[in-house]
Formats: sequence, structure tokens, C-alpha cells
Amino acid sequence: MGNLLKLALTALAASSQASALKVFTGRMIAALVLVGLALVMAGAAWGCICAAVWIGLTPSLGPVGAPLIVAALCIVVGGILALVAWTLARRRRPVRPHAELQVEALLSEAGKVIKEHKGAALILAALLGIMVGNGGRRS
Repeated sequence: MGNLLKLALTALAASSQASALKVFTGRMIAALVLVGLALVMAGAAWGCICAAVWIGLTPSLGPVGAPLIVAALCIVVGGILALVAWTLARRRRPVRPHAELQVEALLSEAGKVIKEHKGAALILAALLGIMVGNGGRRS
């Protein structure tokens, strides 16, 4: 019965952290919006740099050479950024076999506890469902 109590306390602690998760989610959305704005500003700055290079090179290279140089510069920078993104995406992270074993052990232990105490597990699941379902309402 002690294992069932530990399982119930763990589930209760997880449901009490739901409000902290909402705050975390709100902060993440705000951070994503700010990152999006930063990317738009960086794009605008890149456009201004390209325009300045184009205008500066037009007298010496003419109306055809300046855009070609600016386009080549954009292709080189884009290629470098794509190469960096590709290497980051291809980087393999070390596999942690112990993390998988702990999850499997936890699931097998929970399965044993539920098989031993089916009635108590059903009552606990119903109570936790009611608690989580009513947790978001403020009355």
C-alpha cells in the first residue's frame, strides 16, 4: 500500500505544478514573439546592408555588376548559415541507456502495484481525475 501512496503523491504533485506550467508556457510564448521580432529586425538590417553595398558599388561596377556582387554576398552568407544549421541538425547526442531503464522499471513497478490493488487504483484514478478536472475552475 506504501507504493500506491507514493504513486498518488507523485500524481498529486504533478497536478499541482499545472499552474507553474501555465506560467512557463506564457513566458515561452512571449519569448518566441520577441525572437520573431528580433529575426524581423535582423532581416531588415541585412536588407539595409545589402542596399548600402549595392549603392556603394554602383559607381565603380555599374548597374549590372553591383547587384551581382550583392547577390553573391547573399548566397555566401546563406550557404554558411545553411552549413551551420546542417551540422547542428546532424550532431548526434549521446544515448543514455539508464534513462530508458528507469522508465521501464517505473512502469513495471506501477503495473505490479495496480495489479495488486485494482480497486484502490480505480478509486485513486477517479479521485485524481476529479481533482485535475476541477483544478482549473475558480468558484
